Amino acid sequence: MDTGGVHHGVSWKGRASGNPYISCPGGSPTAQAPVSGTVTLTAAGWSSTPAEDALVQKNLQSFEASHPNIKVRWSPITGDYLTKMRANVASNIMPDVFYVQPLMSGPYISSGKLLDLSPYMARSGVKTSDYYPALINPFTCTSGQVYGLPKDWNSLGIFYNKQMLKGAGLPTPTASWTWSDLQRYAQKLTRNPSQSDSTYGITLTADAARWNAFLLANGGSVLNKDGTRAAFNDDAGVKALEYYDSFFKQNTGVLPTTVGASYSGDAFGKGRAAMVIEGGWLIPYLRSTYANMQYAIAPLPVSPINRRGNLAFTNAWSASASTKYPAAAWELIRYMTGPSVQESQLNAGFALPTLKSLANAPYFASHPDFKVLFDAASYSTADYYGPQDTTIRTDLSNAIDAVVLNRQDAQAALNDAASRIDDKLQNG
Repeated sequence: MDTGGVHHGVSWKGRASGNPYISCPGGSPTAQAPVSGTVTLTAAGWSSTPAEDALVQKNLQSFEASHPNIKVRWSPITGDYLTKMRANVASNIMPDVFYVQPLMSGPYISSGKLLDLSPYMARSGVKTSDYYPALINPFTCTSGQVYGLPKDWNSLGIFYNKQMLKGAGLPTPTASWTWSDLQRYAQKLTRNPSQSDSTYGITLTADAARWNAFLLANGGSVLNKDGTRAAFNDDAGVKALEYYDSFFKQNTGVLPTTVGASYSGDAFGKGRAAMVIEGGWLIPYLRSTYANMQYAIAPLPVSPINRRGNLAFTNAWSASASTKYPAAAWELIRYMTGPSVQESQLNAGFALPTLKSLANAPYFASHPDFKVLFDAASYSTADYYGPQDTTIRTDLSNAIDAVVLNRQDAQAALNDAASRIDDKLQNG
């Protein structure tokens, strides 16, 4: 089965290389000398669950214990992290080290706001090849300089209710199950559609955050190779959208709101959907809210062209280009993205490790569902679409919405979205 290939938006399947969407700011900095004396770094990220926040604090304390001359003042940001950090960056009021999302990385790198980590990586023996390309390249510019190390990530999988599958006489999905298999499962798992006690085979969202995985699996891409034009309205894209829409047409798939759920994970937990397409973030929710639910995770199915696609959702630790302590900032980034911290996050069930060296971490042996999600790294594409990411995401999601909810022709809807996106890409 072909699980590789080249997809764009953004995608790298082999050697880590320059990101065609992010221009480099210029200059060739050298690594500063290691820290001498005691320094205090400011660090920021988004506030998460109490358990995750506590683990971050614990790992920062471990860093300080192993680096007695570097202190860290951690200030998690509550609320809209992206908006607040953008305001801080625009005002040049940045912490020394902070979380960076792919959506933020391009503008921050191109405008010279982030520290080039490449010379520090070279001195420390940290290589881009330590990471899967789809995870490191969202934080890399055209010439290959690295401005952030991915701290964790997640992919998509098919969460399925084991009891419902058994009741429908369906076997456990295999690693080679196909688009046709998913349709067949959804049909057999649907009970009393359109009734108040209905259970649907699958809930799907009318947006790009899930459909794009099917586009990629069918050999399509969101943008062309250099990110200058939309590419999703070709035959591969049309067939992928028609397939996605088939669940709605056959009444075996619905939006989560149709069954009174806030999102697909909620519909799944309530038993209103036998299958959902979600990431590892659903696992802690099910553990805390639906502790007795029996479920498992299957990989996304193989397309008619015998390939699989997936999306990589990742974030990085980066440093401010204006930090007074770049060498100390690097030591913190290196530690917080290193194997001990990443394995602690995995063991807590919070996220997947970004390091290839943790592919056989002991946790995976006793938690095969996490392994299914992790193994998608080799055929995943970064969920980032260049400087016009928000516009692209909105227009593409509107096209999907027009098809699955308003019964518009798939080709027409995608053509309309492509025209809007091309105009934005060409004219800004």
